[in-house]
Amino acid sequence: MVTLEFPYIVQQGDTIFSIARKFNTSVDAIITRNNIINPALIYPGQRLIIPVQGNYYTVQPGDTLYSIAQKFNVPHESIIYTNNIPYPYTIYPGQRLFIPGAKTPIPPSPITPYPPTQKPCPTYYTVQPGDTLWSIAQKFGITIDELIKANYLVYPNMIYPGQTLIIPCPSSPPIEYPTLKIGDRGPFVVNLQARLKSLGFDPGPIDGVFGPKTEAAVKAYQQSRGLPVSGIVNDITWNALLFATPPAATPIPSGKVYIVKPGDSLWSIAQNFNTTVDAILKANPDIKDPNLIYPGQRIIIPTTSQQATYTQEINQQESENEENKKVE
Repeated sequence: MVTLEFPYIVQQGDTIFSIARKFNTSVDAIITRNNIINPALIYPGQRLIIPVQGNYYTVQPGDTLYSIAQKFNVPHESIIYTNNIPYPYTIYPGQRLFIPGAKTPIPPSPITPYPPTQKPCPTYYTVQPGDTLWSIAQKFGITIDELIKANYLVYPNMIYPGQTLIIPCPSSPPIEYPTLKIGDRGPFVVNLQARLKSLGFDPGPIDGVFGPKTEAAVKAYQQSRGLPVSGIVNDITWNALLFATPPAATPIPSGKVYIVKPGDSLWSIAQNFNTTVDAILKANPDIKDPNLIYPGQRIIIPTTSQQATYTQEINQQESENEENKKVE
């Protein structure tokens, strides 16, 4: 088994037992690792190191978080927490997950050896911890620009472990993306689904299968950009996906942009920027679960004026609740 350590900031209402359940580890392991004298005396904001034993697993086609959890008899919530999987908890084939509590070694997915003189082009690469676009480009002898274009990367500094990238041939012409339609499958469909999702159009699971939900997302995107609404991804739609900017009517949140770091929580971020968790949630409506933020996530830190507005709204709501209680 592999032992990993996860930093964790104690939240209001946490106990050693509830934290251990969250990460599918033991109470004794947490107590020993953190030299806790009295397990009943932990407090919000306290920083703990959570040791977790488990094994790695490579997601296969058709897998879901629930089916993987059943396969290894572990809580699916602990897989979410230890792998920083953001809401709506989408996984995809080729992604490497740490399974907390998995007792038996999980054999890695077989890698088909390619003849050195006939290496397929393009090929694919799964991002590993510590990878950067620069290091990947160096590894395969290509330029960063080629890597960005091949993968339609909107935020090149936000690649993450488990992500599948297309590696173009060194010094080759740009990759020609195929026309995609319902029923198609493969890595190009994965890229399409990931791009649609990043732009706010839900394609369903990022599974490399061009199904009805992906087609509906393509049509919604085409309509929003004034393109022919066909549900078919041709050169015009690919170019729009890569180069088009969001509609002018889309509101752009104001405030400071912060990139989440390992060990961060909304509580610690709020403390660092002298704001509140409620104000951050108000400025980031896409955060559905305050406990599930992940390294590399882009968060808007509200300005002082915004924070004052949010605080005023909260106080007004609390006052209205108090008035309603008195009437009752």
